[in-house]
Amino acid sequence: MTLTEFLSNPALPRALVLGLFGGAGLVLTIVYSRRGPLIYPTYAAFLAALTLLLARYPGVPYPARFAIALAGFLTASALLYVAAGVLAERQRDRVRREGRLPPGGGVPFLGHLWRIAFLVAVGAVVSVGVAFIAA
Repeated sequence: MTLTEFLSNPALPRALVLGLFGGAGLVLTIVYSRRGPLIYPTYAAFLAALTLLLARYPGVPYPARFAIALAGFLTASALLYVAAGVLAERQRDRVRREGRLPPGGGVPFLGHLWRIAFLVAVGAVVSVGVAFIAA
């Protein structure tokens, strides 16, 4: 499958939109819940919806199905990563104003780099499963 065929595949924009909705659900989970493990059912529901979406396109070859699943997963996770960073910075600012944290800080570039690499690796493993089940 060529790149133009991949990009013109109707499952790709649908998976990206599903990733946006899944990311919104993940962001709402971290904003309105103080229970950390509650993120897992939200991710599971998003991955189930992504699997059902990809199952609607039986003609898509497995490598393209994997790439589409990974694109949807990374879209949702990118929204979650940005929202978590914004919320953490707000919390750090509040704690600094209270005098309980020294000025400066934050996560250095390499800290973000290994987190993003780990997220892509987890996304690849999960997308293999989603693509396999959807086939």
